[in-house]
Amino acid sequence: MLEDGGRLAIVLPEIAFHGTRAPTPRLRDYITEKGRVVAIIDLPHNTFRPYCNAKTCLLVVEKGRPCLPTDSVLMAEASEMGHDRTGRELYRPGTDEVWDDLPDIATELDDPGSPDNRLVQMIPWRELVEAGHWVPRYYTRPHSPQAPEGRHWVQLGDLVDEGIVDERSGHGSPASEHKGAGSIPYFRTSDIVQWELYRNPVSGVTRETFEEMTYGKPLLEEQDIVFVRRGSYRLGTVAMASARDSESIVMRELHVLRVNTPNRYGITPFYLLGLLSSESVQQQLPRITFLDTTFPNLGNRWRELMLPLHCDSGEMDAFGQSIEDAIRQKWLAQDVIEKLRKQIGGTIVT
Repeated sequence: MLEDGGRLAIVLPEIAFHGTRAPTPRLRDYITEKGRVVAIIDLPHNTFRPYCNAKTCLLVVEKGRPCLPTDSVLMAEASEMGHDRTGRELYRPGTDEVWDDLPDIATELDDPGSPDNRLVQMIPWRELVEAGHWVPRYYTRPHSPQAPEGRHWVQLGDLVDEGIVDERSGHGSPASEHKGAGSIPYFRTSDIVQWELYRNPVSGVTRETFEEMTYGKPLLEEQDIVFVRRGSYRLGTVAMASARDSESIVMRELHVLRVNTPNRYGITPFYLLGLLSSESVQQQLPRITFLDTTFPNLGNRWRELMLPLHCDSGEMDAFGQSIEDAIRQKWLAQDVIEKLRKQIGGTIVT
C-alpha cells in the first residue's frame, strides 16, 4: 500500500478524467479526497494501438495531502509517440524524424514552469475544479484563438443563452429491425455530407416508427442546422435541413440548432452554417473533443465554440448570401431530381 507522501503513477482511460456518469465523477472525488493530483499527461490515441484502441492519460497522484486552491497541476500533451495505429513507425510530416513527443516532455519536466516549454505547463488547480474535468489538452491549448482580420468573436453558448439560437438533441435511434423497413429518412452522423442530409435508403423507417419516435418532439424545419456532436470522425460537421427533411428521425448524436431572426447581430441560418464550417471554428474542436474510451464526444462543450463574426455588416450579408444562394440551388436540384425519380419509377437515390 502507498504510504502518505508516496506517489502513484497510473494509466487510465480518458473517460475517467471527464466522464459525468457514475462511477467516474466519484473516482475523481475519491482521488482528491485521498491525495493531491501532481501531474496528468495526455497520451496519444495511438499509444496502445494496435492492441488496444482506448484513448488514455497518465495520472500521477501524491497520497496524504488534499489538493489546495493554490496548487498547480503539471499537464502535458503528447500528439504522437512514435508509431501509427498499426504499430508502424510514424514520422514528422516532411521529415525522416520519428514523431515522438514523450522524450521532449521528459526534458521539459526538469523545469515545468519554464515559459519556453512547448509541451509542459503548470495549470492552477482551481481551473480544473471550475471546469469539472481533468483532460490536459483542454487547458494546454489556447482557449481564445486570435480572431481573423475584420472579425470579432462571439461564443455560441452566449447566442443560445440570449435566445438568438435554439438548441436541442436529436430524437434517438430506432431498433435495428426497423431500419430499412420504410421510406422516411433516419439521419445518422454518416449522413452529414457537404452541408446536406443524405437520405440513405437502407436506413429508412416506416411511418409507424416515425410517429412513435417523434411523438411530442419537434421535427426538423427548413433552415435548421444539424451538427455532429458525438461519436464520429465527422465531429463538428454541419448540414442544413430543407423543407423535404421535415418528416425524418434524427439520431441523438446529432444536435439541432435553429436561428431566430431577426437578431441584433444580423446572424442568419446560412451565415451560421458558414461560420461553423470555417477553419477558425474547426480548429477549436480538438481542444474540446474528449473520448469516452474510444467514442469522441463534444458533450456540452460545443457551447464554448467562438464564432468569428464579420465586423462589417456588408461583408456579413455578402458571406451569408453566398451560402444561401448555394444551398437554395442545391435544394432546387433536389426537387428536380425527385420529380425525375417519380417519373422514372423510383430508381434514383436522393
